[in-house]
Amino acid sequence: MNNLFGRFYFKKTTNGNLLGEFSNNFSEGVSTESADKIEGSESYIGVYNTTWQEKGIIHFAKLYISQKKETQNLIFALEWKEKDALIFVGEGMYCDNILVGNYKSAE
Repeated sequence: MNNLFGRFYFKKTTNGNLLGEFSNNFSEGVSTESADKIEGSESYIGVYNTTWQEKGIIHFAKLYISQKKETQNLIFALEWKEKDALIFVGEGMYCDNILVGNYKSAE
């Protein structure tokens, strides 16, 4: 997972869950990711159970989305944790009610 970097987008459903797509420097194309909201507000900020697959392997993690503290704009910090271990970190911003951003493997 070292030196992995990629991009993603998430759209919020009526029920507060997330549907999106991602790709990275190790992927062969664009894949889907879905996340069920566990807790949070009406915005994207919150905690989610997220699922995706890469090369036929299914992955489950917790996704934490918070407002980035160093910014006054709507920039968001994202963390994906698998069994409490940080696996990816990223940043996102709003674009036409979609959360768009980048991510990389946690160091």
